[in-house]
Amino acid sequence: MAALPGVAETPRRVVALAPSAAEIIYALGAADRVVGVSDFAADLPESKGKARLGGFSPDLERITALRPDLAVVSRDGTDRRAADRLASLGVRVLVTDADSLAGVFEDIRTVGEALGTTVEANRLVSSLERRAGAAEARSRARRSSGRPSALALIWPDPPVVAGPATFIGDLLLRAGVENVVPRSAGAWPRVSHETLVSWSPRVLVRPDTSENGAAFEAAFAPGSRWHLLPAVRDGRVVVLPGAWLERPGPRLVDALEALVEKLREVLP
Repeated sequence: MAALPGVAETPRRVVALAPSAAEIIYALGAADRVVGVSDFAADLPESKGKARLGGFSPDLERITALRPDLAVVSRDGTDRRAADRLASLGVRVLVTDADSLAGVFEDIRTVGEALGTTVEANRLVSSLERRAGAAEARSRARRSSGRPSALALIWPDPPVVAGPATFIGDLLLRAGVENVVPRSAGAWPRVSHETLVSWSPRVLVRPDTSENGAAFEAAFAPGSRWHLLPAVRDGRVVVLPGAWLERPGPRLVDALEALVEKLREVLP
């Protein structure tokens, strides 16, 4: 995680320009200091009544009108140019950049330090680490042989998948399955159906959101080419809430716990 230069005083007016940033701040008990959030964080109860500041490319005019003394952004979830512009306008900008569960824990600690909630951050991380360790232990106890192959499908058309060097890739590893996506493919590659069939994943993991439901329903309809994949053909599709799976925040541990339990159901 990196922070662009700014004032060092404890911030009182904070904008969270990515849903994962908002989740971290809320989990640290600092919701009352948040004056504006990303549109994508509108599903969080604590976001009710707070100014909406746009999506990936936030509205800088609305942000500056709120006079924030800290903007928490995400490396992959916030437009870098917007973050740089905010910094040039004198707003302290803190960038979260987790690509693993351990990285999420580090982000929580750093945001906690910036907010003056270090004690709360350390307490939260300790709890999350215990839960993650217990989930991994349950996963190890389940396995009698090697790791089953798996694919995390983020979007079905065109297919976008999670590579090993991502927080979702780390989640698969901790849950005891082997990501079929090679590291050489990159973080979030688009791939062809022919490639997916050649990888032949035994399990498919996907997010469930209000935005992707129709797309996945159409993609996995009977007779579609997705049924060439063993995971889809044999009904080994694990569906997790997108707000857990797709955000590098505290609820990624919820996703891990749910994934471990659901894998027990589809891989007896």
